[in-house]
Amino acid sequence: TTSSSSPGLREAKRALLEACEGTFRGSAASASERAAVEEAQVALEGFTYKSNADPDLDLEALAGRWRLRWTNANDVLSVLRLARDSLGAVQVGDIFQTFDARGSLTNEIRLGLAFLTQSAARDTEGGLALKVGARYERVDAGASKGATTKNDDAKKKQSPSRRTLALVFEEAKVTELRISDELELVFAPALLPRGAVNHRLLLALREAEARFDLSSAVAIGATPSSSVTKKKTGAPVGAYHVTYLDEDTLIGRANGAGGTFIFDRVA
Repeated sequence: TTSSSSPGLREAKRALLEACEGTFRGSAASASERAAVEEAQVALEGFTYKSNADPDLDLEALAGRWRLRWTNANDVLSVLRLARDSLGAVQVGDIFQTFDARGSLTNEIRLGLAFLTQSAARDTEGGLALKVGARYERVDAGASKGATTKNDDAKKKQSPSRRTLALVFEEAKVTELRISDELELVFAPALLPRGAVNHRLLLALREAEARFDLSSAVAIGATPSSSVTKKKTGAPVGAYHVTYLDEDTLIGRANGAGGTFIFDRVA
């Protein structure tokens, strides 16, 4: 974990946040804007190894709820662009990544559908939530076996694998449905008394939840001997590298499907 107390680091963070502004989380970024974000990101990531502090990933510091500020991952950008081009029919609200220090991770995206759900504008809890739950494990693949030397220790400090997470996705669910006022009037007209049936129907809609078991989960970044792969089937297809982490900023780079993710902490 990096301390954000130095002036140079604060300036690097400011430059990155400014580069991300106005790009709609990356979905409307021009080539020059993408290049500016990449340059600022690399500059900030450099602070991870500039100090003499142990650069190993601190899972306690990672724990929390993080909101997406920027990405160039095609799967996320396609959703953001769909919303942008839908003339308001589809909304994409906040996108979160939530970690705990015990190895659980939840990816969440809030979606809104015109006339069917409440607005899913950013900083609101309208619409509905699509959540994907996963387990993660820090992978120390670069650690050598047996006795270590000073050179070994130096290499380990520079090894990105000491900041790599192996993931297994377990379950996806659609939950936290917030129906629109217009749709609520269809089920319970304001001019008619609300009976038990109306009340139960509205309650059922609000508590509705669809779950999808990802039994053929893919272990991303895991080695065959990893405890993550022992618990679930799956093949290693990439890795998630946490390249920068401090008290309010998280940067991750994903192999496999690819993409960069820049988050700020909300909790």
